[in-house]
Amino acid sequence: MDKSELLQRKLQREKSARHQAEMLLEQKSLELYEANEQLKLVLGQLERQNVEGLRKLEFEAHINKALIYFGRAFLTRTLDDGLLSSLLRRLSSNNVINTVFLRLDTELFSTIIGERFGDGIILHGDFTQHVSWQDNDLFMPLSVENQVIGELVVNVGESLIERDFIASQIAPVVDLLCSALSRQIMMTNMQEARNRAEESERSTKEFVAMINHELRTPLNALLGSAELLHGTDMNEEQQEMLKTLSHSGDLLRHIINDLLDFSKMNAGMMDLIPTHFSWPDLRNTMIGIFEPITQEKGIEFFVEVDSEMPTMFFGDFERICQILVNLIGNAIKFTAQGEIKVRAKWHDGQLRVSVSDTGVGITQDAQTQLFDPFVQADRTAKRNYEGTGLGLAICQNLVSLMDGNIKLTSELGKGSEFVFIISLSESDQIVSSVAQENGNCTTKLLENLVILVVDDIRMNQIIITQMLGKMSVQFDIANNGVEALQAIEKGDYDIVFMDCRMPEMDGFEATTHLRSQLYQKPIIALTAGTTLEEREKCMLSGMDDILTKPYTARELKAIIEKWM
Repeated sequence: MDKSELLQRKLQREKSARHQAEMLLEQKSLELYEANEQLKLVLGQLERQNVEGLRKLEFEAHINKALIYFGRAFLTRTLDDGLLSSLLRRLSSNNVINTVFLRLDTELFSTIIGERFGDGIILHGDFTQHVSWQDNDLFMPLSVENQVIGELVVNVGESLIERDFIASQIAPVVDLLCSALSRQIMMTNMQEARNRAEESERSTKEFVAMINHELRTPLNALLGSAELLHGTDMNEEQQEMLKTLSHSGDLLRHIINDLLDFSKMNAGMMDLIPTHFSWPDLRNTMIGIFEPITQEKGIEFFVEVDSEMPTMFFGDFERICQILVNLIGNAIKFTAQGEIKVRAKWHDGQLRVSVSDTGVGITQDAQTQLFDPFVQADRTAKRNYEGTGLGLAICQNLVSLMDGNIKLTSELGKGSEFVFIISLSESDQIVSSVAQENGNCTTKLLENLVILVVDDIRMNQIIITQMLGKMSVQFDIANNGVEALQAIEKGDYDIVFMDCRMPEMDGFEATTHLRSQLYQKPIIALTAGTTLEEREKCMLSGMDDILTKPYTARELKAIIEKWM
């Protein structure tokens, strides 16, 4: 092979090698370009991930701060001072959320919210039941006890943060709102229930006061008329009818007193009115009431008192009498023969009184429910023993008010014993007995008195003036407070008996006016009201004492002698 041919082959090999080198270079250059582009893409993704992560951290921190602040605020403040609006503004003060609205159920929140919660609160009636997105709006329902009561609407801007992350961060805010709104609903319901209870209590008290007045006023005329008739000439038949009338009137008074006291118990109006009183007065009162009854029935009546018994006490004399009257009255009612014994002991600030009888006794079954209202030992249709079945329930309530207790032991066919123990204070104040006062007051002194009777009811005027007339007391009559002021301006009266409830001007207003004019003479309330509020109202108006209807001539005379 000649030299030219060899040279030609060499040139072809070099040309082929150069072409391969150029092809390899081109391939490597393309690979390098592609690698560079991939690197740029990866670097871009890393850069975006770093920005998104930073924004996530910022958004999460922003939400957490709002949760901490408003979580504390919702526990210490009510939702009527713009707290919700403040929370909505706080949520939207970042680069992710544009606006936030709170939609609440119209029927549930219209009375709770009103205009108090500020901007961003919308009353609405239709809500989404699940978390959902509509364009850039996130809808998150608010549920309380499986009931959707509203929804939080969050509008977000264009953001690198994914929507699931945004929703996950808003979820605790929704939980916080549900808790706060649930608490507000509960507080509102509690307040409404409290208002209803207070209104019910107020209505009950007003009803008890009204029915107390309406029942006692005609009863005063009935019993007063019967008492006045006792001093007139009557034949035997008329005397028997008067006896029946008096007995029925007394029975009616006891029934009315029991029913009214029971109503007071239920209304929380049973109050104690403590006064200074003597034990001899209490003992003599019981003997005076029950000794004639037991003598007529042919049973013996004993009152035994411990030698250590103090003379003077400070407590509710009337209520203690009421307890004793109920217990002794029951003993007489259920005892046909034998004896009734009252024993009283005093020890370390407590009065212990037992009332025992030799009557029919009480079965074990009946004993367990005897202190319940309307329960009687004799429940048969024969009705051998009259009564309302309220006396012992009232006794138990009164004893409880005096920080005491009452117990019963009984054996059928042998008798019963009731024992009550009450807390009582000794008193060093000397109070003259009514009997002594009556004895020291002469008819001549009564004849010198001039009394003004202020009452708008004609039958009440007749009863009290007839009683005053029998005492030889001079009197004038006024029909209301206005007439009373006119009469006092013209005349000089030793005592004024003032009815409390009258047209034109009631007794409270009239008394207040008189005291403002420095009128110094005794003003005694004539009232059918027996509640503590009624008595306090009398005293606050300037009245000196109270004569409760129905009253007897003896009680009327006693209070006159007290103030003359």
